[in-house]
Amino acid sequence: MNKETQVRRVPRFHIRGVTGAMTIPQEAEVLDLSARGALMEHQGMLRVDAPCFLDLPTPGEPVTIRCRVVHSRVSHREPDGVLYYQTGVEFLDLTPEAEHAVEAFIRSYGARKDYESGGL
Repeated sequence: MNKETQVRRVPRFHIRGVTGAMTIPQEAEVLDLSARGALMEHQGMLRVDAPCFLDLPTPGEPVTIRCRVVHSRVSHREPDGVLYYQTGVEFLDLTPEAEHAVEAFIRSYGARKDYESGGL
């Protein structure tokens, strides 16, 4: 399989947006991941500067990272009208465990650069 046809399977993360006193979980496809933040695509807009949580799937319990929404905008609309958003988040207060988990994902999957927003 050549490089052009090779497809990487990036795991889906869960992002929990904070709305008032509630957190609303959403599944998110990771478009780009760095030691400082992530760019994801998901349903449901998140307000800029709002706190949120990103749950990284790891063996055992997921690792939760506290984040801040840097941007969130419409990515595309499905034929049935469902909107998808691209959201960039900045990691806040990474614990050593979370830092190691992020580094492991970056080593395992690399960063996808096939998006138009230019990253975080």
